[in-house]
Amino acid sequence: MQIRKAQPQDGAQIAPLIAMIYRDMEMPVLKDVSEADLLDMLTKLYSLPENLDGLAQTFVATLKDKVVGVVFGHPAHNEVAVNNLLKHVSGEQSGFTAPLELGGEARPGEWYLSMLAVDPKVQGHGVGSQLLTALPKLVSGLGAAKLSLNVDDGNPRAAKLYHRQGFTVDGQLMIGVHPYEHMVKPITEGATEA
Repeated sequence: MQIRKAQPQDGAQIAPLIAMIYRDMEMPVLKDVSEADLLDMLTKLYSLPENLDGLAQTFVATLKDKVVGVVFGHPAHNEVAVNNLLKHVSGEQSGFTAPLELGGEARPGEWYLSMLAVDPKVQGHGVGSQLLTALPKLVSGLGAAKLSLNVDDGNPRAAKLYHRQGFTVDGQLMIGVHPYEHMVKPITEGATEA
């Protein structure tokens, strides 16, 4: 397996993985959005250079040139701009009656892990763990002191993975209609190589 920065041509393979997360969040704005429109919007979003290695960073795990896992996030100070990009791209997408809006999830000094998704065909085979292990090294030069993420209280399997990776609970919040735990992990010097 290779872990690398995502490229614009990866957008169509990233989209279905990220779509799983948005569907799990049960956001009211997505209730009547077709799968085709959601995938089209996400393919556009994850083909934009500023969403791959600019305002935000996207990394993929590949097996035989197929994207099997994705990590997307950004430094906290870019959160408003990243969310404005999502709002703009989704707002222009046919099938959306309103734009997607997120925000208020990152804290100063954090690199916020907004999305981690693994192809269901390879879940349980260490793809998510390898992405999380590689992440501190991948983002260490971006000025954040710690990684952060939010895990749905209804997803104990993910919470267990994050605890094993050294994340600790640092608060709670609501995203959509679900309660989440805010978790953090220091980014240390000499972070593990990918």
